[in-house]
Amino acid sequence: MGFENVGKVWTPQGLQELLGTLTKPDWCDSVTLHHTAAPSLAQRPDGFTAQHIKNIQSFYQNQLGWSSGPHLFVDDDQLWGMCDFRRKGIHAVSFNKRSIGIEVLGDYDNESAKTGRGFDCWKTAAAATKLLLAWLGLPANAKTVLFHRDDPKTSKTCPGKKVEKDWVLDLIAKADAEADDTAHAKPALDVTLKSTEWRFVGERWCIPVRVYLLKRGVADAEIAAKLKKTPAGFHFDDELLEGAFYDKDSAMTWAPARELIDLV
Repeated sequence: MGFENVGKVWTPQGLQELLGTLTKPDWCDSVTLHHTAAPSLAQRPDGFTAQHIKNIQSFYQNQLGWSSGPHLFVDDDQLWGMCDFRRKGIHAVSFNKRSIGIEVLGDYDNESAKTGRGFDCWKTAAAATKLLLAWLGLPANAKTVLFHRDDPKTSKTCPGKKVEKDWVLDLIAKADAEADDTAHAKPALDVTLKSTEWRFVGERWCIPVRVYLLKRGVADAEIAAKLKKTPAGFHFDDELLEGAFYDKDSAMTWAPARELIDLV
């Protein structure tokens, strides 16, 4: 098995909590960074979804015949699992036996890594790299943070011509505060929501209930029948949605994301 973490998604905080439960591998001395190239940022305007990761797994297994893959796929704000961090993955010929592989969403031969969504993706990757190196007990330097193009057996530009090693190392050094400042981190969802579908209200990230449930496959008629307001507050069926509220401007009921994660 080399795809144990497919279907799992974390924020940097969630990854930090997970790594605290795992024994570090004795074979690993570095982290290798890649870019996906295809899909590009333009092809994934809302980042990855769980189905996207399953599709990539299927490509690796059924078309390439791989028994494993990279360990993480990173988008604007979430970390999507693929290979168990304690196992050797497949991502760079010369580094598979010694390095954890991270794929960063985007085509950084052509898309900007230092502005907009590209910068967000690389900040997330830097936070993840910082946490993984800390777990492995390694410093961040040119020997422990590898690029795919460092592999002498490849001619690829990966992780992109617009990404320099010194710049990434600087991002990792600055990621300390971001990796530790997790009080306001968005909860990890198994569906992707646009930035306009998140609101930070009352010290909690809130999302529109109907939009979330539709993306989880709940029928509109079922949502209409089960989402109700009572004197005690908003309920979905018999479940109280603590902190839920109706917003007149959007004409939608919103609730803290953590209230909805285990709802369906």
